[in-house]
Amino acid sequence: MTSVSTTGSPSSQAFTVLIPRSLQGSVDGLSPETRQALLSELFRMAALAHQERGLLPMSEPYALNLDLDGCHVVVEMDPSRSRLTLSGLTRARALG
Repeated sequence: MTSVSTTGSPSSQAFTVLIPRSLQGSVDGLSPETRQALLSELFRMAALAHQERGLLPMSEPYALNLDLDGCHVVVEMDPSRSRLTLSGLTRARALG
């Protein structure tokens, strides 16, 4: 588990990026470029969430869907726990 360090008030906690073991093999199986793009996007999202914490809904965790370098990615955002969790990763299949 890795956390994002950002500057802010001492009482605000940086968002943590979590990649569950069940998805680690899928992440490791990506091309190096795609894996780097995915990790960069996860940490960018965590840093942005930390900066805009006051604008995020604090009730329940919610899912964010994105397409990135031929992959469909699902990220669960949990502002109350300051956590982003990779919860789905599907590679696009070639047609034909």
